Amino acid sequence: MTASDCKVDIDRVLEKIKGLDISETAKKEMLGSFKIRLDSFSNNILFFNEPFTPVSVTGTDCELNCKHCEKHYLEHMRNGSGGKLRATVVDLAKRGRSGVLLSGGSKLDGSVPTYELSDEIRQIKKDTHLKMSAHTGIITPGQALSLSTWLDMALVDCIGSDATISGILGLPNTVSDYENTLRFLADAGIPIAPHIITGLNNGALDGEFRAIKMVKKYDPDVVVIVVFIPTKNTACSSALPPALEDIVFVIATARQEFPQIPLSLSCVRPGGRYRSRLDEYAILCGIDRIAVPSRSAYQLCTEIGLDIHEVDNMCCSYNVELEEGIE
Repeated sequence: MTASDCKVDIDRVLEKIKGLDISETAKKEMLGSFKIRLDSFSNNILFFNEPFTPVSVTGTDCELNCKHCEKHYLEHMRNGSGGKLRATVVDLAKRGRSGVLLSGGSKLDGSVPTYELSDEIRQIKKDTHLKMSAHTGIITPGQALSLSTWLDMALVDCIGSDATISGILGLPNTVSDYENTLRFLADAGIPIAPHIITGLNNGALDGEFRAIKMVKKYDPDVVVIVVFIPTKNTACSSALPPALEDIVFVIATARQEFPQIPLSLSCVRPGGRYRSRLDEYAILCGIDRIAVPSRSAYQLCTEIGLDIHEVDNMCCSYNVELEEGIE
């Protein structure tokens, strides 16, 4: 279906874009990207209101203690460490969840050690029939093979700047290690949902466009846009979130590089009025799915003629189809 076949009010879209407080160049990129998403995804947009529950296989322990997190996000995950993993995941299954996100603190090599529990996770998956997603971090070919025995979707943070890898994450690794991780996962036959973290370097763009180019080589199932959150009691707490115009260029570039691949706005993004505005900008940039959308996202889609499809009990990193239980 082409843009001309859709019921989207393109004049209304243009009016909305013209009213934004961004440069004319950004507005032009935004409109072009929106037209691309119409050609590929028609007037449909998917809203994921129930992301998978994250479970940390390390509890609140992390060897890296990265500057943007400092274990803060681990504190808000279910604890699957110390022999608690099976009981935690089984409890989620009993509550009717369709999947789980396995995560945790990083080791000094940059990996998230879910691969150390592959035998146990494989059996838990067999018993619960849940979809298994996981944050991988930087991994080796052997670790990728271990993950391939149970992992349904690899969520890979893709960093395109050596300076950010060193300065924010505290790792001695380089961009090539993230690219190798994508290659190892792809070679192992694991579906990948690369996460482009916008503004990780204290809110400034640093390598995001390089990361997008890198991801393009590996046939992702979904590309996910994450937006840096300045988090209290961390070394990055005084930083500002990324400028909305910067996010426009990142999303527009991703849409242009991945015209037919689902492009998601992650649940990991700042809150408040910033979140409301961000959702609007992302929609007008050509995003075709959003995790935990704001009220403004619903309102804008209604105004411009996008058809909202609610996706229950599912992570936005999966390439679900409209017939898969979507209202």
